Amino acid sequence: MATGMATLEIDRKKVDVSELGTPMLELTRVIRASRARVYEAWTRPEMLKHWHAPGDMNFVSAVLDVREGGTYEVRSRGMMCNSEGMSEEDRNRQVTVRGEYRRVIPNELLQFTWSGSWAPMEISMVTVSLRDIEGGTEITLRHEQFATESSRDGHVLGWDSLFGKLATALEG
Repeated sequence: MATGMATLEIDRKKVDVSELGTPMLELTRVIRASRARVYEAWTRPEMLKHWHAPGDMNFVSAVLDVREGGTYEVRSRGMMCNSEGMSEEDRNRQVTVRGEYRRVIPNELLQFTWSGSWAPMEISMVTVSLRDIEGGTEITLRHEQFATESSRDGHVLGWDSLFGKLATALEG
């Protein structure tokens, strides 16, 4: 299933409940770029700025200490979907995602906790796996341990948007 020139294969999605009984999601997408380049896009702030702001949001900053036990913080501004009648305050609202790297295998795997400023009591887990395939890199993102199905569903929209921006940044 191709959509446009940006990807060889658009994602496979799995929205379900994990073995722990908590909501989870899994997205797989192929990007036409080397595994090393895709890994750098996840681990270097100067590359993250080109894609890590979902929907209509804008990237503000990123601080990444990419090592097991290291922390990260990514800030964005705005709203996922801009609409008429939005206040200036909404357009300038800043959100932060932060967490700790649990597993780091360069060019292969990143696993980190995820806590967004919009729901600071919810701490979930993200695992990003990279695999060489013909013509590019397959990214599988598994995000689990959501507090609610509603939170999971909102993250599906956000990750879909981010994957599109990542493909554009690396392939464009």
